[in-house]
Amino acid sequence: MQRIFSIPAELIQNIDNTLKVRFQISLHDSKKLATSVKKLSDYFIQNPEASTPWAEPWAQIAYLCYFLPLNHARAQAVVKEAETQGFFKGLTEVIDFGSGPGTASIALAAHFNKFTMIEKSKDICSRFEFLPAKQTEWAAVAPAFTAPEKSLAVFSYSLTEIKELPTWTKKIEALMILEPSTQTDGRKLSELRQKLITDGYSIWAPCTHQGKCPLLTQSKNDWCHDRIHFEVPRWFEELEQHLPMKNRTLTMSYLLARRMNAPTSKVRIGRTVGDRLKEKGKDRQMLCRGEEREFLAWMHKTGLTQEVPRGVLVEIPMDVQKISNELRLKEPIRTL
Repeated sequence: MQRIFSIPAELIQNIDNTLKVRFQISLHDSKKLATSVKKLSDYFIQNPEASTPWAEPWAQIAYLCYFLPLNHARAQAVVKEAETQGFFKGLTEVIDFGSGPGTASIALAAHFNKFTMIEKSKDICSRFEFLPAKQTEWAAVAPAFTAPEKSLAVFSYSLTEIKELPTWTKKIEALMILEPSTQTDGRKLSELRQKLITDGYSIWAPCTHQGKCPLLTQSKNDWCHDRIHFEVPRWFEELEQHLPMKNRTLTMSYLLARRMNAPTSKVRIGRTVGDRLKEKGKDRQMLCRGEEREFLAWMHKTGLTQEVPRGVLVEIPMDVQKISNELRLKEPIRTL
């Protein structure tokens, strides 16, 4: 079953109202919105490590109507996985580093009441903060945290602007990190994963183990990233008609890490970290469950075929046949 995420109606209304009041434009002015989106997209392509130019009205418009909805959907998917894993247990507040207008925090609003937004352009971004009525503070730099042992630090598309995690994260109980799904960013995140383990963190997702990442140790090209389906509203479709990019599926690389040990996964539990590959005589799909690079395999001669969503947990059958790095299935695999 595909994982489908949409933009909440309340958030859409808030965005539309803000565009009308501040920029005299609405979500239905698709051609005008697209001009700003193209400009900000070109800016990011030409300046991949630069901060968002928040002072520019066109950047604010583009983020509100395009990048905020897409990144919020991505954050929803990671929050949903965290919820499923019991990741938020015992945590009481969020520290959102490089928060922008609070895109990731909006997805966390159902789980937390206290938020600290760390954003250099806080005077601009705080105007567009759409969190429901919560206890929210804005700061240009990290303040002295009162309860680091109960805090979740969020880094949503902000590590690209810094060389390493801030030193204050060493005191923080939990980390939620989202990065672009590019090969470079994905492999950097896998390298950071190993550093976090060395520093005493336990990885809760997407990894199902604490060993070395086989996508780093056994491949020079692979990288870990997830994929979700995006339910596109009509106004967004109209906007995309003026853009070269379309967004029916969204990808991202992410990590959920805590000082508290992650629940121990059974050896028969793995996570799909690739899309289905159609090959001669079989279909294969990359699986993560340990330090070995493995693939689920459906042999065509058995008549088996199955479309398993990327990024989901699966239960490997007892009668699976292991040949080289393939787990050859005799029956459809069960998703969890």
